[in-house]
Amino acid sequence: MTTRALLAGLPHRRAFALAWPMIVANVSVPLVGLVDTAMLGHFSDTANLGAVAAGSIVLSAAYWVLSFLRLGTTSLVGRALGAGRRLDTISHLQRSLLLAGVIAAALLVIQWVLIPLAMTIVAPPGEVRELATTYAQIRIHSLPAVLGTSVITGYFIGSQDTRRPLAIAVTVNVLNLGLDIAFVGGFGWGASGAAWATMAAEWVGLALAIVLLWRFLDPELRARLRRWRGQGLRRRWRSLLTMNADLAIRTTLLYVALTFLTAAGGRISEDVLAANAILLQLTLLASYGLDGYAHAAEAMSAKAIGTKDVRELHRVNLAATVPALVIAGAFTAVFLLAQDQFIALMTDLPGLSATTAEYYHWAAWLPLISVAAYQLDGIFIGTGQSRIMRNTMLLAVLGVYLPAFLIPAWIAGEASNDALWLAFTLLNVARGVLLGAAYWRLSRTRGWLRTAEA
Repeated sequence: MTTRALLAGLPHRRAFALAWPMIVANVSVPLVGLVDTAMLGHFSDTANLGAVAAGSIVLSAAYWVLSFLRLGTTSLVGRALGAGRRLDTISHLQRSLLLAGVIAAALLVIQWVLIPLAMTIVAPPGEVRELATTYAQIRIHSLPAVLGTSVITGYFIGSQDTRRPLAIAVTVNVLNLGLDIAFVGGFGWGASGAAWATMAAEWVGLALAIVLLWRFLDPELRARLRRWRGQGLRRRWRSLLTMNADLAIRTTLLYVALTFLTAAGGRISEDVLAANAILLQLTLLASYGLDGYAHAAEAMSAKAIGTKDVRELHRVNLAATVPALVIAGAFTAVFLLAQDQFIALMTDLPGLSATTAEYYHWAAWLPLISVAAYQLDGIFIGTGQSRIMRNTMLLAVLGVYLPAFLIPAWIAGEASNDALWLAFTLLNVARGVLLGAAYWRLSRTRGWLRTAEA
């Protein structure tokens, strides 16, 4: 295959059509978080604000790890669709919904033990811990809705539709915003009001997702979805469970790496802890733009590998990756050129501003350094290569990230924030290099086709 043939007529428009709704959906999330904070900051007190922060940390960790339900559904549905097995997409959806229901039920049963235990770790004793526990115990009752919506969103993305997930995300976030204003600002319910607002919005999101799914399906697929018995749902669980287990390990390791960055920074000094929190917000901001094209790579690569067309796989991956590189470069350029403005926007404390400026360059260059890992994650999720993702993340975290920080700290006798950010940067480099090497190997050995069946 010549380079000209590979580049000719790349499906850039299709990649953009899939990417932009996810970018908009992602951007709506931090805006609601800002409103949550503003409402509590103006109409409540520091105890309620701290309670929501502590409760959100615990729930966000759980939801992040459980995101494998969305990822696995996207891959299985996309590959089945590419292979022309439309009815199988409903079977994959039903199995994922059943798995989501079992997980939600189990966590709701044991949450009376897990949540108080988690709060003893993340929340200080006294009023804040009590409020945080109440907040989390209210919000966790929307877990079935969150997981169900996640699975349906995965079905839409696997079916090459990202506009319906956008509609769901925007509806949930706007409703959460409005209820927050009413419950916290109007009724003065504090942290409990914020929890009730989020829980109500997430159940409405599930209802909307079900309606949109029903309207999305044609009569034949609707009839298949109505029937839960006699559809062979007791069989063919291995691919779903294996993929989800791999993705759960991979996602947990990534969360551990981010948590370690925060915890290790806090052990250095309070200013370093706060500065790292600001810099991680910049990293999170950049991820919103990059995630859109990673989702596009997921959807398009899943369909391409389902058709067993490796040439098309390379073409759609290029179509999603080129604009992602441009976006990553733009983020890095803007971060570098507007350093003073970004720091001033986040804090006006002189000491914290100086500390943030000292380490700012690490976060500024991270989008460009991390873009390969983002895109390859999307490609490997879409093509069902979850074992490779799990193994490369294990090697990157345990073989690169932790040694890169701990060994110099042990030699020097003290921890350094520069060493911490260097280790985090090397983690993202290692992820990109290892997945890139795996991509090259699979292309040379035609290993992509081994997971074409879903």
